[in-house]
Amino acid sequence: MAEFVLSKLAESVVAQTVQRISDLLIYEAASLRSVRDDVVVLQDELRSLKGFLKEADSKQEQDKRLQELLIQVREIASDAEDVVETFIFKVSSSYMKASHNKRIRAQINSIRSRIQIISRSMQIFEIKFVVGEGTSSSMVEVQRNFRRSYPDDEDDDVIILEGSKTALTAQLTKEVDRLCIVSVVGMGGLGKTTLAKKVFNGVKQHFDCSAWVFVSQQFVPKDVLIDILIQVGIPDEEFGLERKKHALTYLEKVTKLNALKESEIIVFLKDVLEQKRYLVVLDDIWRTETWGRIKRAFPQGKKGSKLLFTTRNMEVATYADLLSSPIEPPFLTLDESWELLRRKAFLKHIAGHGKKDCSPEFENLGREMVKKCGGLPLAVVVLGGLLKTKNSLDEWKVVHRNVNAYLRKPQSRQPYGGVHDILALSYYDLPYILKPCFLYLGNFPEDWEIPKSKLIRLWIAEGFIAAPTRGEEEETMEDIAEQYLRELIHRGMVQVGQRDYTWVGVKTCRMHDLMMDFCMLKAREENFSEIIPKIESSTNSSKQHVATTHSRRIAISPGCVLDFNTNCLSSSLRQNVENASWKEQIHPHLRSLLCFGTLTFSVLAAKNFCALRVLEIELVKSMKMPREIGKLVHLKYLCLKTSLELELPKTIGNLRNLHTLDLRRCRKITLPREIFNLVRLRHLLLPKYLRMPFHGRIARLFGQKIHFGVSRLTNIVTLKYIPAEWLIKNDALLKLTNLQNLGIVMNSDREVGACLRYWNIFVPSAKGGFKSSKPLSSCHSLSQLSLTGTLLEEVDSIGCHILHCLPANLNKLVLDGTDLEQDRMPVLEKMSNLRCLTIKYNAYKGDKLVCSAYGFPKLETLQFEDLYDLKEWHVEEGALQSLKRLDIQYLLFMEMIPDGLRFVTCLRELNIKHMPKSFCERLQVKDGIEGADYYKVRHIPSISISDIR
Repeated sequence: MAEFVLSKLAESVVAQTVQRISDLLIYEAASLRSVRDDVVVLQDELRSLKGFLKEADSKQEQDKRLQELLIQVREIASDAEDVVETFIFKVSSSYMKASHNKRIRAQINSIRSRIQIISRSMQIFEIKFVVGEGTSSSMVEVQRNFRRSYPDDEDDDVIILEGSKTALTAQLTKEVDRLCIVSVVGMGGLGKTTLAKKVFNGVKQHFDCSAWVFVSQQFVPKDVLIDILIQVGIPDEEFGLERKKHALTYLEKVTKLNALKESEIIVFLKDVLEQKRYLVVLDDIWRTETWGRIKRAFPQGKKGSKLLFTTRNMEVATYADLLSSPIEPPFLTLDESWELLRRKAFLKHIAGHGKKDCSPEFENLGREMVKKCGGLPLAVVVLGGLLKTKNSLDEWKVVHRNVNAYLRKPQSRQPYGGVHDILALSYYDLPYILKPCFLYLGNFPEDWEIPKSKLIRLWIAEGFIAAPTRGEEEETMEDIAEQYLRELIHRGMVQVGQRDYTWVGVKTCRMHDLMMDFCMLKAREENFSEIIPKIESSTNSSKQHVATTHSRRIAISPGCVLDFNTNCLSSSLRQNVENASWKEQIHPHLRSLLCFGTLTFSVLAAKNFCALRVLEIELVKSMKMPREIGKLVHLKYLCLKTSLELELPKTIGNLRNLHTLDLRRCRKITLPREIFNLVRLRHLLLPKYLRMPFHGRIARLFGQKIHFGVSRLTNIVTLKYIPAEWLIKNDALLKLTNLQNLGIVMNSDREVGACLRYWNIFVPSAKGGFKSSKPLSSCHSLSQLSLTGTLLEEVDSIGCHILHCLPANLNKLVLDGTDLEQDRMPVLEKMSNLRCLTIKYNAYKGDKLVCSAYGFPKLETLQFEDLYDLKEWHVEEGALQSLKRLDIQYLLFMEMIPDGLRFVTCLRELNIKHMPKSFCERLQVKDGIEGADYYKVRHIPSISISDIR
């Protein structure tokens, strides 16, 4: 099935290259002036080639030669980009422009010749230029062959989670005066269809008629409608037959209905359902357009009529019925996964239906193996089917050693195919613009919570996000990238890690282990990126991996300590590359280097690095960054991390394309004033706890140049964390017209006035404590505020403490290490728009907090963390009536949960972490015995207790 997506990947690469060349023609106009016409012609020919790739999607499986042709297309597009970027690099560092002009023209002509050969070759396959997206007919057949579902082929050995079953049954049997569309949503293999079958067969007798149809990715509306029409029942008289004649067979009915137009069938089905209470299941519906094609056939019907969707795409569910709550089946727990594996792996007379009857040795191995399945029912079923053929403990041990490899294999005997086959269907269905965004996620270490902001900045730097078109001036590339991430989440391919304070937006995301495994394999298979794993002791594995590292993107895993000079390599790697520098194994036009391990380097000027767009490294030595960093003129994203001292050279100012400079994880840095030459910079992130030399010479330098420097950074969107005085002088802040996210280091209470979406304030000491309310009360548009550091208890000249005068529109407030001695809840709970409150790290040093009745009317998230003096927390009845999430951790002297929480009925999530054992035991149920405080929290659907102290 991998072949089916080659043309989409080729189309994606070509489209990105065309966009990249367009950007270079705009932003590197001076460098390309002498060869502009040649580059424009190359761009036009690439654009024309893109049109032919759409039809190739439906023909590539016919001939392996066409598949090879599509691989060549991707290489041509990448090479074209390399040629233009290399020319810019050489022109910027050389006076011999004439020789470079001659060379690039020769290279462009060579690429154009290759494009012409490709175009002639496509004519052999009768591929024509098409505008719409092609459809792979064989993809349809593959899906039909191994994904079709029927409601009566239930599996008695499945594990159905009672919570999901009860919720779905309740929605389907509830009688309302409208046609309800209920959806079961989740990633492939999560058991959506299995759940739907169980409930469908249990409730269909409550309806006058019912039907179950499999929709699939590429459905034929007429076929689906005919299938439903026959299942709900059509009297023979409708076909013009008299009652005395023989009944029509199924095939005869289908033949007669096929003779009708699609519009006639829609009217026919609508008339049949009009006076009935019906239940129709559309299994595996992928797109909103699918529902749009057939929804006219479904009338309101009798009271209680329902439609049931199973889908991987949340957008389908919300589009079909905004008033229904989608059912999202959770992943299996370890115990549930083992129970399902036991049923699948052992014969019934061995496994039994009650307690497990297999030996402890088998159970221990089985439990270890199901951990690899990550709670995905399909993975457990596939593993169980494999183990069913293994009768000895030694055979189980072999599977245990190779469980990941077995889960990747196609399982033709399984009813739904192999795990990777099911996951691959979602990938193949992605629009071409989303494929590289998805594959890029494979660069991150497994089990990482990926910050949304970081991911978006990387996507933009890589060129995956096109600039907004005309008429969309108010929409930024960051906005478009966030839409792409939401689409991947809606499709069930990416999971939400943490929500932001609104409970709607995404703060972090992650991938299921098996989806990540698929993503990494696909990225390597398509030569999209390469993961350098932690070097093991085995010399053979090291040698083999070094030999295959030829991708334009490289991610170095945590645990690696590498140097791109053989003299500095770890001993285990050095012995395998004695005759060649490690850097020579890297693609000569490397575009991305993400280092999640640690790295030293001294060869930034080498040819392997001149095309870098993304560079993220953690340095192991206190060092001065080499001047050669300034030669990476295509760099858009630079993230440096070190626990030691780092000095940036003046040449950093040459990085004219830099969008993101992230230095947050540098302990101590020295910045040159040339930092203000980075006029395209959008995100400048400096350390929060500043141990930077903002004194003496450097401070005076910035003081003299700040009004001029900042005024040039007009594209800045995010600016953290800088001294307030930088922005006060000469109204520098007013010149940053695109600024949305500002973090300020406050050493005095001078006013910093601006209307911003986000504002973080860091107060480093009590001596310079922030005590005036005036700067805050004037910020009427302020929605988020983080106060870090000591807040003085005294009131100001007008008799107000700072917390009394926070802006009325504030949605989120973080108090971090503020050392407050008085309970300020009576003040905070009157903030009518506050939705998220975090109090942490000794922000409050008293021993008692009280939430009064009717206080915090809109608060949805409340977080207490590291409040070492807090002993009592009281919640009066009527308080916190909008609270959905409560986090409590490191409150070591707090004895019990407030009794008033039992009145907070909307609470959906309680997270307890690093709390005393006695506190946790009061909330737990052990051996059927409820803890003393369990009655206070029994109404909360999700309770997590971890890292008990």
